[in-house]
Amino acid sequence: MLARGWSRSIAAQFAVLCVLSIATSASAQLRRATSPVWQPPVSIVAPDDALAVSVNPSALAYLRSWSAVYVHAEGEDRTGLAERGDGIYAATPLLLGFSLGASVDSVRPTSASGGIEHTMLSLALAYAYDDAISVGAATRFLWSPNPGLAELFTLDLAASWRPLPYVALSFLARDVTGPGYHGGGGYVPRSFLLGLAVRPTGTRTLTLDLTGAVDEDGRVGARLSGEVEVPWIGRIQAAAEVERVGDEQPDARVTAGVIVDWGQVGAGGGVVLGDGFDDSPGWYVTARVEGNERTGVPTGAYVADVVLADLGARSMLRVSRRLERALHDPRIHGVVLRPQGSDIGLAYAQELRLLIDALQDAGKPVVCILGDASGAEIYACAGARTVLADPAGGVRLYGPSIEITHLAGLLQLVGIRADFVRIGPYKSAIEDYQDMRSSEAARVARDENLDDLYGRFVWDLSRDLEVEPARVREIVDGGPYVTDTAIAMGLVDGSADPFDAGDALAEAFGGHYGRERHEPDLPRERWGREPRVGVVVVDGEMVDGDNVDIPILEIHATGGRTAVREIERMAADPAIGAIVVRVDSPGGSVLAADQIWRAIRRARERKPVIASMGAVAASGGYFVASACDEIWADPATLTGSIGVWFGKVDVEPLAERLGVETEFFSRGAHAGAESLWRPFTPDERAILSEMVRRWYRDFLRRVAEGRGMRMTEVDAVARGRVWTGDRALELGLVDRLGGFRSALVRARQLGGLPHDVDFEIAPSRPSSLLDYVLGDTPLGRAMAGASAEGASSAESEALEVIAPELLSALRAAWVIRAEQGARTPVARMPLEIAY
Repeated sequence: MLARGWSRSIAAQFAVLCVLSIATSASAQLRRATSPVWQPPVSIVAPDDALAVSVNPSALAYLRSWSAVYVHAEGEDRTGLAERGDGIYAATPLLLGFSLGASVDSVRPTSASGGIEHTMLSLALAYAYDDAISVGAATRFLWSPNPGLAELFTLDLAASWRPLPYVALSFLARDVTGPGYHGGGGYVPRSFLLGLAVRPTGTRTLTLDLTGAVDEDGRVGARLSGEVEVPWIGRIQAAAEVERVGDEQPDARVTAGVIVDWGQVGAGGGVVLGDGFDDSPGWYVTARVEGNERTGVPTGAYVADVVLADLGARSMLRVSRRLERALHDPRIHGVVLRPQGSDIGLAYAQELRLLIDALQDAGKPVVCILGDASGAEIYACAGARTVLADPAGGVRLYGPSIEITHLAGLLQLVGIRADFVRIGPYKSAIEDYQDMRSSEAARVARDENLDDLYGRFVWDLSRDLEVEPARVREIVDGGPYVTDTAIAMGLVDGSADPFDAGDALAEAFGGHYGRERHEPDLPRERWGREPRVGVVVVDGEMVDGDNVDIPILEIHATGGRTAVREIERMAADPAIGAIVVRVDSPGGSVLAADQIWRAIRRARERKPVIASMGAVAASGGYFVASACDEIWADPATLTGSIGVWFGKVDVEPLAERLGVETEFFSRGAHAGAESLWRPFTPDERAILSEMVRRWYRDFLRRVAEGRGMRMTEVDAVARGRVWTGDRALELGLVDRLGGFRSALVRARQLGGLPHDVDFEIAPSRPSSLLDYVLGDTPLGRAMAGASAEGASSAESEALEVIAPELLSALRAAWVIRAEQGARTPVARMPLEIAY
């Protein structure tokens, strides 16, 4: 609310400033002594490339990528072209909403124009408060043989407001230091411009711009410009301007030109007509190169080359975004997927399968190039048009398995005592600490889960390989395979060197296509805050307070306070039409889960909220999801585990063994009950048992309220029982089966959003030690967001030399410490399945 109020305040001040400037003399005279070379007829309010350095520095803040532009303006000496010469302009976005630009203009006026020859260096800086409000400034240094402009320094200030996709406003104060910096007979008056731009369709298709200008000498000017995008060509631009409006002899000129755009480069030119050009028109040529790729002359289709490495809760979302954009991008002919140690589980593999099916249904073939593939990777790629494997690789096809490590014997050996209370025979998390083997209930549940997952795995593979399910079981039982054997078994179509796969890919795609690892940016299609879907990620352990991140150990926990803050921000943001809560968590703190649950229920009063379950959304993870309007799960998602446990470990036996004596001084019958140096008393354990029963009833009530069920119905499928997504759908615990993209499509539908709008992921997480050190500073947030889009960090590569068992032990120790330190009930499921 504070941010929204500040935004309104800035907008109000901007409007007052504009009105006052009009009252004092309206808008700036268009041409001035410090003008750059003659500019193409771009919009003054909304230039979208490096020309903003000279035209409107506040517009630099909206650039999505770097840009460089060259302009040459020419006219015969008898014409009135005072802005003849050459200009080079460059700009790039920075971090934290800032953008930087620079330009050099060499202005050589015609003799008939009466202009002053000069060279001008401009440095511009812009800042975007959000997608609607920006400010900018440009300092200009001039050198000239004429003392009137010799060693002149001047400053331009600008502000822009883009409240709607259809309307934009800009105010410019130019040469604000001019009158105080003149030499000889020279004089540079201040000038002011106020411009209004309109896009009738709300997109870049057509842009109209009306700008008025006035300077301190009372000269008034006006300019009307337009730009239209032309398919297969680029853009047509035109502008008509009048100087000295109201004088007996106003000065009128028309500029018109065309720019041919071809991907990230473009070139064009145009003519200048009107007063001062009676005998011969002036003309200009321009060329550009930029990170954006514009529509115009077709650049030819290409293949998106997507590497799948270290797929986790957030990297899976980035892969989904890349593949969904490929689905809607007419430039992309097909997709190459390269799993490289992706550590992908069955649920993520199913999400990839859905994306592959969608791409191929849209006529975009998918080719997978495997190295030493896991069973989940071959499962994900089996439906692709072509599956290739490295000649020296293979397929590690084993089938799903579960490993449960019981620490009870070790804890007893060292003198650590575990004392926990649980509700439900299937709430087996505490068995790892206090029992030597799994209970019968836990054993039965795990066997049923494996049967469900393996059955789905076999059925899907039999469809892809066009064989009977029994044959798939035989193939699994015969694994693993080297590449030659995998080809003979029909698991892959052929072999190819991943570093020299051009011919194999040409055969698969029906021709040679360029491959792009990183998709080029597109210019901003709409002004203002573009509509989008908000995605709140609840991943890792759930803890009280703020998020916890230890990148070196790849430990990431979701804090209840952090998640609530993001949900409430997205609920209040009018540009976000719907929210997807992506749950990829085994649970954790009941307090954190309940806080997030309540925040989701409040958000539902303002916009649709959809839950998307990842690999695991169990216990506290399911608690959170139950608050949403709809729940989507992968068939292999592990969910449910509705139950609560609480307790502690104490080290009294170890302390006695080591000769450590602990004295207690306390008041109250149960003081020190949570101490690690003594066990619970029988009375304390009875009270704890009753509290756990109450927490469990609260859990049932929350789920029943969220799902529209009776508490007895929830209890029948609860008691800590873990279900697969397939079974959860049958039991009414989820609404539909589908991956993140399926939930995203549904959120767009319920939110009334276009089918291809993007989504925003929050909260950000540090992915490197540098991110962690910078923390929640503005620079830290920006670095975290930037690195999230990049490749694996150096820290992730360093982890490869650490034994996986050691990393798992360290992470498990952190989880135990977090649960013990929270002093709150725990709703968590520790089950992991390997493929």
